[in-house]
Amino acid sequence: MNRKIALIFLVLISLILSSCMSASFSGNYIVGKGKTMHGNLFVTSGTVTLEEGSRVTGTILLTSGVLRMDKNSQVGGDVALTSGDVYMAEGSVIHGDLILSSDDIAIHKSNGSTVEGSVTTNIAPFIGSILAKGILLYCVLPIVLLIAIILGLGTWLGRQSKKKPEVIHATAAPSDDAQVKLQNLKKMLDDGLISQTDYEAKKADILAKM
Repeated sequence: MNRKIALIFLVLISLILSSCMSASFSGNYIVGKGKTMHGNLFVTSGTVTLEEGSRVTGTILLTSGVLRMDKNSQVGGDVALTSGDVYMAEGSVIHGDLILSSDDIAIHKSNGSTVEGSVTTNIAPFIGSILAKGILLYCVLPIVLLIAIILGLGTWLGRQSKKKPEVIHATAAPSDDAQVKLQNLKKMLDDGLISQTDYEAKKADILAKM
């Protein structure tokens, strides 16, 4: 039982902490063909390449460099770029907004590529949102939930451990009582106070109630 609880606990920790994780790199970063990167991706001064069929589930923030999205690659959140270029191949999708710091950033979109949100050069609200909602929602809240789970499991396990001695003590008493009754019944048979038939009947009745 305790091993199952421990396993469930570890799974919960993994799920909660994974929502707080993001990757940060200086230089080039590649999400391999058909692969999925969970969380947000922050890259400074480099090239981010999403190979064919790959996906980033969160937001990509590129401070200076190039974003290359190959065929059928996806970004689940927003893409923010302070300087550089964006290349989107056929079938590539940005499910959020494409946020650029200025009009000087070139967007190279092939036919069939999609930005489901808006394309904007107003990057200030995005930065504020990352600092406020992002840190609170994806880091502080999961940690609070994790602490609540730890306290809840600790309380529950403590109550379960206190119940065990009571259960063992309660099951031992009927067995001792039945043993005494059987001994008294045998003595009555030996003393001739009851017949063999009565002895067998009463013995069966005592054993049935154990």
